[in-house]
Amino acid sequence: MSNIKEVNEIINKYTAGKAALEDTNAALAAAGSDLRIDPDRNALTAAELAQTAADTPATANGYGLLDMGLGKLSKVQVKDGQLVDNDVGDMYALLLIGGKTYHVKGAQVVE
Repeated sequence: MSNIKEVNEIINKYTAGKAALEDTNAALAAAGSDLRIDPDRNALTAAELAQTAADTPATANGYGLLDMGLGKLSKVQVKDGQLVDNDVGDMYALLLIGGKTYHVKGAQVVE
C-alpha cells in the first residue's frame, strides 16, 4: 500500500515539469501505487506544462491531473481557478497542477 502524501509529491513533480513521464511512473511503482500516467490518455505535453501556473487556487490556469479517488487520474484544463468542461459535484477530488495539490468543489479549485 502506498503513502498518499508520497504519491502526491511524485505526481506534483511531474505536473511542475520536474520529472519525466517514465520517471514518474517508475517512482509511483516503487512507492507501491497502482496509479500510472498513461501517455495516450492523461500525459501532460511540454506545451501544456509551459502554460500552467497555480500559485493559488483562484489563479490556477493550465492543465493538471484530477484525482477523484477512483484509481485513475484524469487530465483537466483549468481557467481562473475553475475546471473547464468538468464538475465533480459533491464528490471529494484533488487537483494536482503546477506542482501543487488543491481540493475541488464542483468546478471550483479551492484550498
